[in-house]
Amino acid sequence: MRRLNALHKELRRISASPGRSIGNVQSAKWRFAIETTARAQNLESTIHAVARVTSEVQDKLELFIPIRFVFTNKLDKDAKLLLAFDAFVLSKLLGREVGLGKIIHGDDRTTLNVKTGALVSEVRGLTEKIGDLLSSNSPPELILNRHCPQCEFQNQCRQKAIEKDDISLLSSITETERQGHRSKGIFTVTQLTYTFRPRRVPKRAKNPATPHYFALQALAIREKTVYVHGAPRFPESKTQERAQSTGH
Repeated sequence: MRRLNALHKELRRISASPGRSIGNVQSAKWRFAIETTARAQNLESTIHAVARVTSEVQDKLELFIPIRFVFTNKLDKDAKLLLAFDAFVLSKLLGREVGLGKIIHGDDRTTLNVKTGALVSEVRGLTEKIGDLLSSNSPPELILNRHCPQCEFQNQCRQKAIEKDDISLLSSITETERQGHRSKGIFTVTQLTYTFRPRRVPKRAKNPATPHYFALQALAIREKTVYVHGAPRFPESKTQERAQSTGH
């Protein structure tokens, strides 16, 4: 993290227009822009950095490459989608495709080139969904997910979910599984507890499956009891005997 912060400060030093809008992006003379706000149509993105690459080939268009800093060593898809959104807004501003972006992440400042063009359709679909939610008069459906820690309404939503006993309180349940339960009329943790039915393991099964039963988890939460599904197996550990010497 310290290295990324140092790199960010260095880019700030050589940046021509830190913290400003890049509305006149093509006519300005600059190499890097840091924490730049890009606005196009009804979209806006604060891009961590934009690199302007001047081509040595005559009459070839310049490249504008959005850069995103991520402090974690391991990247997930969300980081790539955020970079793709930066590129999407920048392409709208420039009036041409921005098909490449970079992520600088981790302790070693590893640089990952991302083909943002491959994510355009997914980004467009997500922005359309967000637009529909903003234009709607009714609040969005309450669903707790792994993005909640990044939201300012996390505590309010969790409190409402507890009041409703919403099934999304089971943090490890996936959207597909949640939708499957809701299609059967199961919307709360309490309702889910009554659906648990233990399954018999075939005697001839060499490697019996050990699935995670959300209904059993919900039952344990409701009754405040620890349940063990199946026959527990304890690892064998050998004991070491120490010779004791006695003095005379």
